[in-house]
Amino acid sequence: MDRKAWIVVIICSILLAYNIHVSSQNAAAKAAEARKLAEAQAAADPEPSPENPTGVSPTLEVQRPELGPSEKSADFELETATNVFTLSSLEGGIKDALFKEELAVDDLSKKVRMNDLGPNRIGGLVDRSGKALDLPFYKVQSQSTDSITFIGRLSNGLGVKKIWQKATEGNGSDYRLSLTLELVNLNDTSVSLGNLYLSTGSAAPLTTNEQARYRNFFWQTGDDFESEMQGFFEGGFFSKEKLDFVEESEAGIEFAGVANQFFATIVDPEDLYRATVRARPKTVDLPNYRGGTSAKILYSSLSLPDETLDAKAKKTLKFDIYVGPKNNSLIRSLDGEKDGVMDYGFFLFAWIARGLNWTLNMLAGLFGGPWAWGWAVVVLTIIIRTFMWPLHAKSTRTMKRMSKLQPKMAELKEKYPDDPNKMNQEMMKLYREFGVNPMGGCLPMLLQIPIFFGFFTMLQYAVELRNQPFLGWVKDLSQPDTVGHLPFSFPFLGDAINILPILMAVTMVLQMKMTPQTGDKMQRRIFMFMPIIFFFFCYNFASALALYWTTQNIFSIGQTWLMQKMPEPELKSSGKANKPSMMQKLAARAEEAQKMKKAQQKGGQKTQNPKKPRGPKTGG
Repeated sequence: MDRKAWIVVIICSILLAYNIHVSSQNAAAKAAEARKLAEAQAAADPEPSPENPTGVSPTLEVQRPELGPSEKSADFELETATNVFTLSSLEGGIKDALFKEELAVDDLSKKVRMNDLGPNRIGGLVDRSGKALDLPFYKVQSQSTDSITFIGRLSNGLGVKKIWQKATEGNGSDYRLSLTLELVNLNDTSVSLGNLYLSTGSAAPLTTNEQARYRNFFWQTGDDFESEMQGFFEGGFFSKEKLDFVEESEAGIEFAGVANQFFATIVDPEDLYRATVRARPKTVDLPNYRGGTSAKILYSSLSLPDETLDAKAKKTLKFDIYVGPKNNSLIRSLDGEKDGVMDYGFFLFAWIARGLNWTLNMLAGLFGGPWAWGWAVVVLTIIIRTFMWPLHAKSTRTMKRMSKLQPKMAELKEKYPDDPNKMNQEMMKLYREFGVNPMGGCLPMLLQIPIFFGFFTMLQYAVELRNQPFLGWVKDLSQPDTVGHLPFSFPFLGDAINILPILMAVTMVLQMKMTPQTGDKMQRRIFMFMPIIFFFFCYNFASALALYWTTQNIFSIGQTWLMQKMPEPELKSSGKANKPSMMQKLAARAEEAQKMKKAQQKGGQKTQNPKKPRGPKTGG
């Protein structure tokens, strides 16, 4: 290099060294300032007393500084058999909850966490807009392996003590913490608690592929469970995008919380009081092991009692906080009516879903082993189909008899091409004469619909199926059984290669080929589209659903094959064609009345009420 180049290099090096020196001095100054602030707080804070149970000094400066890149809150852990609750000195609440036994979807070396992407700590105090009111750092007053106590001050002068303890009794204790919130008014004037809210946490997707409808926030008022999905905040053709949700209950909120597809946070106040639930969406960046893309999360809060706290007065509130899986039996065992958190939907589907979930768990327990849950799905499907065997057999025989009536029905269509009412009447006579019920072939399908939707709903939230393998290539029954990716993408399907949905569609086509064809051409064409519809419906859904439907198709193929080996049903006349049914009588009366009306209109005559004869006039 020439002389000028060396001069430039030397000058840049000197400037770089000076910048590093100044930065280190600034960092040291900030650290010294933070130590002085902590020492001043420790010196100013008195010991807890009846007049000041939080032990927070009334003169402590409450200005909330912004956190710099080198400043971090202190974290503390309360560990149970299933969870690691990380509590933070920032807001004095639950920073996140790690589930020891739940592996992430896209990276099995990672564990599932709840509330790790939310703007607030669970148990943090916020205002109506969701902004935290707490100081940046709470002071730890005491700590043990089973509890931790934070003390701090709010910007409105309230002293706060938060006592977090592991749950020691009740169902689901490993997923629960109790929060005792003590508030004392350190001001000389009264303070309203009505604008204070307790953060109930946030719900974020476990993976990029998790559908937005699985994220919701919920609350219970009396016997009424209410919930709203993420879609509530989205705008549409006839509505604008909503920024927040507000629901006030005069009767009080039994509990409130948030949930994603498989996990939920439930905040349960010990005492019932009039309260308001608020919720908001927020766009965040997912970690790489959860897809690494941006996604919307939900976070919510529950108001404190709308009361006025006099000067030096104290208020104590207690909350039970559950952060754990949406396991049906576990959720239903918690105190209070919390079964609505499972979000099984309509009463009939919910009832079926609960029964199927209980049976699935029982079968998995009987099998044991690494493929237990897959075999449980298969056996449960066989049990359902076995109970429906008599109906299916009757349906098959009915369809075969109807197929033998097709020539006679074709004759009726040719005989009455311009009189559909007459043709329908003659068809009903034909069904009655040969003892064929046209609805008999549809009954098994009608009964199968609620079972299918109950199974579908149950599998949406069956956390038991997470990370459960089956058949070698299925790694997780709660996710699609993807074995690879194509170099291109199909509309609505994507580029993933999922085996079970393909097997499901193939077996469905084979089953339909073996089933007797009934109905007109249009009905048969619609029926032939069913495999395509279900293929698109199940392709990117949980592989357990495709496993259920494939098993059902194989069972039906075997059942149909067995029915074909049995003697063909005979088409015999029952002699009841001349004995009209009640429906036929009503139809005949309606037709006769219509004919009379047409005849009267044609003759220009109208029926009129006869006039009463007028009596003789009398003179006066």
